[in-house]
Amino acid sequence: MRPEARDKFLKSADALAKELGGDSFQDGIVLARKLLKKLTEMFDSIQTPEMLAQRLDEMEIAPENEWLMLAIPGFSPQILRWILASLNRTAEKTLPQVPSRRPAVAANDQLKILRFINELHFDHGVELEKAKDRAARRFGCGVRTVERYWRERKEILANGPKPQFADLMEGIKADIEADNRSGPSRTTPAA
Repeated sequence: MRPEARDKFLKSADALAKELGGDSFQDGIVLARKLLKKLTEMFDSIQTPEMLAQRLDEMEIAPENEWLMLAIPGFSPQILRWILASLNRTAEKTLPQVPSRRPAVAANDQLKILRFINELHFDHGVELEKAKDRAARRFGCGVRTVERYWRERKEILANGPKPQFADLMEGIKADIEADNRSGPSRTTPAA
């Protein structure tokens, strides 16, 4: 990774850690590690029905509250839905919205647009404005988007194309599909 990109990433990570309640990036990492450790310990302790039974035996629950524990498995889909809905309401209030305008141009297409305009204008003598218009039609985006990339071409060529939210979502979708194709993960508890 180029030093400028690395520095931008570190600055963003530090800001995110502070937004989530840490005083610094290090505090954010410590907080995330503690949470992940607790979750891992919880799931490690209930990998099999026998292990879950042992954990339940260790719990001290008043007989009049056992009905609540018995109801949890039956209501888990509703409880999960309620938790996710609560998280969603919190996220809607605190996190930025996904852009609602025209879908962004993928990062690799930004370079293709610049090459296309360059080839039309310089190699084939097409007027610059017409080359931009043809690029917009060919790549399914607005002329203003093409013009913005053309204005920022020095930065795009020097630092690489700007990644878009759509690129991130495509990557996540590809990872999920790859996981689904490889089948469910089979882990066996340690003896």
